[in-house]
Amino acid sequence: MTVLSVSHLSKKFAQQLRRSLWYGMRDIARELWPGASEAGLRRGEFWALDDVSFELARGESLALVGDNGAGKSTLLKVLFGLLKPDRGEVRLRGRAEALIELGTGFSPLLTGRENIRVGAALQGLDRRTTDELLEAVIDFAELGDFIDAPLQAYSSGMKARLSYALAAQLRPDLLIVDEVLAVGDFAFQRKCANHMRSYLAGGGSLLLVSHNIYQVQAVCERGILLDQGRVQFQGTAVETLNAMFERRAAKDAASGPAAASVTTGSGPIVIEEVRTEAIDDGAVRSGEAMRLTVRYRARERADVYWGFSIWTADQWICVAGEHEVTRRTIHPGEGELTCVIPRLPLVGGRYSLRAAIVEFDSHLIIAHETEAVLEVRADPAPLSNAQMGVNQLVTIDVEWL
Repeated sequence: MTVLSVSHLSKKFAQQLRRSLWYGMRDIARELWPGASEAGLRRGEFWALDDVSFELARGESLALVGDNGAGKSTLLKVLFGLLKPDRGEVRLRGRAEALIELGTGFSPLLTGRENIRVGAALQGLDRRTTDELLEAVIDFAELGDFIDAPLQAYSSGMKARLSYALAAQLRPDLLIVDEVLAVGDFAFQRKCANHMRSYLAGGGSLLLVSHNIYQVQAVCERGILLDQGRVQFQGTAVETLNAMFERRAAKDAASGPAAASVTTGSGPIVIEEVRTEAIDDGAVRSGEAMRLTVRYRARERADVYWGFSIWTADQWICVAGEHEVTRRTIHPGEGELTCVIPRLPLVGGRYSLRAAIVEFDSHLIIAHETEAVLEVRADPAPLSNAQMGVNQLVTIDVEWL
């Protein structure tokens, strides 16, 4: 059964506060006259959400991922009723609880115990049920004597504990969790992840926003990738995270050199192109064979050896490299130097590739290329997503005993 249905949801904001207030007054006045409408964006506005649609069934877990500013928190606020959409429809079957901002719905002057009772009263619970809820929340939050301290004395991690404990023990049909759990300690995050899995097994539905790769892959079955308010990808959580990393690499590539630049100079040899390709003519992939080719133009005969090095995209760290130390004789004209890497040890991502041709006797570099871009793809998998998430660069062959 579908618990949450979102259809063509859109929300716009104005970039300036004065204009936002003016537009808000006009929108309120417009609602007093049915039939009046103002389509599209007005001056200074942008779509924070643009035509977002998806469904969530009972017992399902869905992760919303994307870079900062993608629209994830805005979407959660609209779903929970904190913001009114400009277009589209949200249908919720059942009751939802949300953890969107720390301390939302709590009074900083009341104690943790008192805030729990207020939350229970807002849900219409009787005294006996409230007492049971109170004990369950206190036991889950593990705040000790601080449960009777004013909320304004709580740290951000303590607020996260109380917020999640209360929302979880209210047993909603849909639990909406934003990045607030990131401020908690590891032990509490693990406790929450275990609770989410048992909550889902009991028929609850979960909508999670998190930058924690491990948490998303451990808890969520499905994922949605948002970028500038639009849905860019929907699939399993693992596939969605992989799509997010690939889009980041593509953005980096668009902001940098699109291909290897032609090196000019007055030396005896000029490298004109550095080319990488998979052996099977597909994309270059982590853990598979790759062919590297250096195309050069020589003005004179030379005895040389050659090699390459792979750097991070910012050209700050050399990841790996190798040189062929066998003497080669290059004759005037155009030619190519080629090698094959049987198993590319790079984790998926974008790298910078440098190739060099060195005079054999003097060991002086007589031709080099510094702006070739190497794009490495990785198959969607929890391990490869975790590797990219922590900026791991290479993999190593290990014999596990």
